[in-house]
This record gives sequence, C-alpha cells and structure tokens, in this order.
Amino acid sequence: MFKQVGKISVVLSCLLSLGCANHVKVNTITETQVARDLKTHTVDIDANTGSLVTMPQISVLVQDSKAFRVKSYEMKTDYDFSTPYQGVRELYEVPVGIVLLPVGVVVNVLDFALLGLIPNSITDSILDTSFAGLNPFMNIESDTRVERTEIKSEKKLLDEKDEFVKLPLANKEITVSSGDGATIPVLLDDNGKAEISLVRLSAVSDDIEKIIITAKSDDVVSKKDIDVSRMLRSQLQQASVITKKYANLVKKDVKGDDLKQVDIAVFAGDLMKLNKLGFEGESLRIERNAMSVMSDEQKTLLKKEIDKLLKTDLAKAPAAG
Repeated sequence: MFKQVGKISVVLSCLLSLGCANHVKVNTITETQVARDLKTHTVDIDANTGSLVTMPQISVLVQDSKAFRVKSYEMKTDYDFSTPYQGVRELYEVPVGIVLLPVGVVVNVLDFALLGLIPNSITDSILDTSFAGLNPFMNIESDTRVERTEIKSEKKLLDEKDEFVKLPLANKEITVSSGDGATIPVLLDDNGKAEISLVRLSAVSDDIEKIIITAKSDDVVSKKDIDVSRMLRSQLQQASVITKKYANLVKKDVKGDDLKQVDIAVFAGDLMKLNKLGFEGESLRIERNAMSVMSDEQKTLLKKEIDKLLKTDLAKAPAAG
C-alpha cells in the first residue's frame, strides 16, 4: 500500500510540474533614450596678463570645456506578460475554481437579464479565474507574480546634435611654477577664479623667468606659459631675499630668543623696501604677522621706525606742481 501511495505521489508531482505559464498580455512600451558621447574635453586657462607678466599679482580664470554628441532615440519594445506556473498552488486554486464557477455562471446570467449592465471586466474575470483554477496545468493570473519577457525591440533615431558645456573649474587646486621648477599650489574659488602672487612664488624660487600655470580636470591636463618681464624679474629677486629672511616670522615659527634677535630698524627698512619695489601688500602681510608674535615694546618700536622712514621718503619726494 505504501508503494502505491508513493507511486501516486510521484505521478501527481509529475503532473504538477508539467504546467505552463499563464499568458496575461502582450504590451508595447515606448521609451525615449538620450545618449551623450564625449567628443572633446579641454581645460581653458585665461590670465589678465597677455603674453608678458609685468605686475606681481595676476588674475586667472580656469574653465572646464566639454563637447558632446547628443543622440535621442525612440525605443519600442514588445513584452509578453505571464504568470509563471507553480504546481503547488493547484492544491488551493482548484477548490477556488470550483467555488467560483457557479458564481461566474450566475453573474453572467444576471448580466444577460440586465441587458449587459454589469461591466465585462467583472463577468469575464470571474469565469477566467474559475477556468484557470480548474485547469491543473495553469495557475490563476497574479499581478504580484507577473514576469516580463522581451519579444522584440525597435530603435529609431529621433534627433542628433552637438552640445557644448563650459563650466568654471570650481574649488580645484592648480599649480603655479617658475622656470627653475619651484612650485606653489593655488586654490580656485566657486567661479574658477584665483589671484596668483608672484611674491609668494619668489619665496621658493631664485629666479622667475616665466610662470607655468597647470590645471587638471579628470585626465585632461592644461598648461599656460607666460614670460616675466626683466624689470619684474629683478624686483622679484630683491623681494625674494627679504621674504626668505622673514619666512619663519611670517609662519609664526619663532621662539622668544629668536624674536629678541630681530633688528627692528633693519626689519622696518626691509618692509619699506618691499613697498618701494611695488609689493606693498606683501609688506603689510609680513608686518601684521610679525606684530602678532612681537612684544608690546617691539610693536611700539617698529611703528616708530616705519613712521620715521615714511617721513624721510616724503621729505625726499619732489613737491607737486
């Protein structure tokens, strides 16, 4: 007897596994696709100097330029929607089909009597569900288990054009180097702009024959070389001697004993020399940083020395008119 039960179980399992997917519908989905292929990518560096630097500070604007080939497509794809067959569901779908069959018959008879007032979606769906449940080789349709299978697709080109995008290279770091290889980093602002101080570059370079601005975006690197005028080169060399002398003072990397050894009169003279060379901004920066680490006595003495030098220069200046 146990053998017979086993045989019956095997037969039922085979029958339940022979079912087919319940076809729901074939639907065509139309979509628009846009493909953007990069044609060119450049980094543009614009400086307010022309081909020759004559001022100790220059302005730069760095922009990221990209050209794309943009193609628009219409994609039409036919899909077959079906409910995959699961034999175990027949254990409860067959009883559901038996129950729904008389219900479907009654509803359709009532619809006939009412001259078709009941929507077809109701009358047909009850019978369809009932027959699917009664069929041991097909499951009842289920929206939650519907699978989509692509039947065919067509791709049609709708439009093709070139697109140019130019944006500032915002908040990126560029490098500025001299002819002898010395380099300083410069940070661009939100608009891709920056002010480059050649005095700052001269602090790490002995002779600035030219400046080389380098900017990078992704794998694209751009360089701009600008020559430095002879007059400015000479001024920067003299300024470099002063800025290097007080580099630790500017960085506030000095100790008490080192600060006491600073000759205030010489320091004041160096600051005024920077002024005369045309680097007043750098002179003021060094003065402010030095003041922040000096004693009150040294600050007072420095102010007096600077005032004395200013009065001397004013007295030497030719009278206007």
